[in-house]
Parts: sequence; structure tokens; C-alpha cells
Amino acid sequence: MLRRLGDLSLDVPKAAEYAVEVLAHLVEDKTLPEAFLDSVVALAGPDAGPRIVEGVRGQLKLPLQVTVLKAQAKSVFAEYFVAGDLDEALRRLEELHAGRAGHVVVKALIVSAAERKSRECEMASVLLSAMTKVYGSEHLFEGFIRLLRSVDDLALDTPAMASILTNFIARAIVDDVLPPCFFSLVPGKLVTTGRGKEIQCGVRALLELQGSSRIMNVWGSGAKQTMEELRESVRMLVDEYFVSGDVGEAVGCVRELGAPHYGHHIIKSLIYKAVESGEEQVRKSIVLVKALLAGDVLDHLQLTTGMMRAVQALPDLSLDVPDAAKRLRMVADLLAFEQLASPAFESAVQIRARQAARGPRLDAGNVEEKAREVVEEFLLSDSSREVSDMLQELAAPEEVLAQLALHVLLAAMDKTERERAALAGLLSSLCVRGALEASSVEAGAEVLLRRLGD
Repeated sequence: MLRRLGDLSLDVPKAAEYAVEVLAHLVEDKTLPEAFLDSVVALAGPDAGPRIVEGVRGQLKLPLQVTVLKAQAKSVFAEYFVAGDLDEALRRLEELHAGRAGHVVVKALIVSAAERKSRECEMASVLLSAMTKVYGSEHLFEGFIRLLRSVDDLALDTPAMASILTNFIARAIVDDVLPPCFFSLVPGKLVTTGRGKEIQCGVRALLELQGSSRIMNVWGSGAKQTMEELRESVRMLVDEYFVSGDVGEAVGCVRELGAPHYGHHIIKSLIYKAVESGEEQVRKSIVLVKALLAGDVLDHLQLTTGMMRAVQALPDLSLDVPDAAKRLRMVADLLAFEQLASPAFESAVQIRARQAARGPRLDAGNVEEKAREVVEEFLLSDSSREVSDMLQELAAPEEVLAQLALHVLLAAMDKTERERAALAGLLSSLCVRGALEASSVEAGAEVLLRRLGD
């Protein structure tokens, strides 16, 4: 292809640019080694060659389609592992429009689950079976082939990757996700030595020595704990804590749940119950939060997410507890006083609580204030979904949303490089999610540029 590039350019003037895109994707996907770029100049000539190398190396520094798809898929899986909503996960996977890159999603699911515990591996197996409705058998097959190809690299971060992949393949065969003759279709070089051979032998042993029912429980019986059971366990431990006041017992119960990914719901449930019960219980909730953080049972990100979700539930809570907003602001004050949260977090909760207590509203008179809320909440929670949900509830006219976009852009001018990039990504995500129109962002950017010109 490269040798004919000069001739091809006569018919396709942008052939060199297109070659850059193709090569970049191939290298990004590890189909070609990056060392291949060393030969490009000799193949394509001294004119086009250097430009192609420079272009490919430049593109490799950017998020290519495969990289973006992988990140989007991991976001879907992270939410699925928390919420357990299979239908929602499938819906979001369909919206990714992976096309021929479905194997990327399959591989990302297994890698994401392998980094977690048996419960998530069981959930991944269930999702994998359901994904046959979204992706064809060739995508599923290729995803596992690529896992076998990269098992040595994956084992650097996940030492037990070989045994985990063994379980996934055996379970996939029993679930009819993969054909029983899977290994006869695998390139021999992948399973003749090392971990590949170990995986093949392990799968055959599982299939020959254990029945289908045993393999269905390959992740352990405890791995099938449902989200309903988990929520009920959280409710019971929160209720018990407010009755007994035994901090040590409560911390132990949270640890025994073995669901650190669910920490945000524990925080939300704890705060929600405290706000319902009164100021004394609010103070008791802070004592437990402090103990959970001190014992590394939960982390500050889970605290932040749980608090923000409690705030989002404030309108409903206020129907039963008229001064719920006041009590929630008290929680934020106490967290800041105990140095469990930053003043910025306290401020964001205060603002959000006041807004939730007032009810949804966005107009030209408060758009600048709302933009500050959006910026503060997003930089704290790093959740564009929560911001999107909030904006969609407001149902503001497009001209007001254009002003909102402008103020987010203006706020970004005063942030760090990382935060500017994050806020730009937020606006893009809001457009993808339908909370903003691209025209609103464009209009906001036009005003920003005019201001810069002035």
C-alpha cells in the first residue's frame, strides 16, 4: 500500500492523510507494532513518509476510535457493576454503535471484571450472555481470541488472569456464548505454551470433570448476591446502627459486605436515614462516616458520590421531612468541620441543597449561578450523567442553555489544564446525552471568542 501511495495520491489527493488514519488505528489496536513506523519512510519515500510518521505519532497521542470506545464501554460496565441493571447496560451498549469493533467491548468487559471480585465476574458472565443480542458470535469469539493474545500483558496487572480467563471461557461455553469447539478454532500458537496452554487445559478439565451446574457456579455461590439483597443488607445495617450506636459493629458489617464499589449507596442510605430521623442521628451518621474512612473501608470519592445522590433525592425526601434541606446542609457543615470534606464540597452541597429545595428552575436570571453549580458539582463528582440528568429536568429553552454553555466555558478559562479538558469533555458529553444541543455550545463558544477579541 505504501509503495503505491504516490500513484494513489493522483486519484485521491488526501491519500497520505487517509493512510495516517489507517496506520494509526492499526498501531493503536496492536495489529501493527509501533516499530513498523521506522520503515515507513523507506516504503513511502522521503516526501510522504516523514509526514505520515509525524501524523501517525500525533494521532497516537490522541484518543482514537478504539480508545474512545473502550473508555465508553468501561463506563457502562462500571455503572452496571454498581446498579446491576442488565437492561440499561444493554441499552447503553447498543448506543455505542461499536459495529465491527464489538470485540473491543467484549474484551473490555472481561478485563474490567477481572480487576474486581467474584461478584462482578458473575455479573460479567450474565451480561456477556445477554450481549449476544447486541453483538454477533464473531465479535464474542474475537474478543476472547484477543484476550488470549494479550493474557501475558494482562497478567502483569492481574496475576490471576489465566485462571480468571479459564473460568470465563468455560462459563461462556456452557452459556452458549462460545461454541464447544472453541479451542479448535483458536490459532495454535496461542495455546501451545505458557498461559494459553494452561487456560486450554483448565477449560477442558472444567468441562470434562464438572457438570454444567457446577460451572454455572464457577464464581462461587456468594457471587450471585443480587442487588436487591445487597440493598437490603445495607438497609438493615444502617437501621441497626442507629438503634445500637455500635460503630465497630457497623464498620465490620460494611467490610463483610465485600462490596466496596457500593460505598456510595451506603453513604446515601446512611445520610438519608439520618435526615429522616433528626439532628441527633445526623451527628451519629458523621461518626460512622468518619470511622469508615479512617478504616479504609470507604474512600472520599464514594463519600462525595453518596452525598450528591442524597442531595438529588432531596425533593422526594422533603415531601416527608419539610426541613430535609436544612438537615442535609448540617451534614455538609459537619463533614467540613471534621475535615472529611473540603470547603468546596461543602459549598457545592449547600448550593445543590438550596436548589433542590426550591425545585427545578433555570432561566436567564439564574443561569450564571446554575453554571457555577454545574462546574462545581462536575469537578467534584466527575459524573457527566448526574449533570445531564439535572439539566434535562430543568427543560430550559435553547437560548438559556447557550448562556449556560458560555458560562461553563468562561469558568474553564480560570481552571487548570486538566480541569479545562474535563469541562470541555463535559460539554461534549452533555451534547451526546441530549442535555445540550451542539448549537448551544457553538453559540456559547462564539460569544467567548468575541469576548476574547474585545
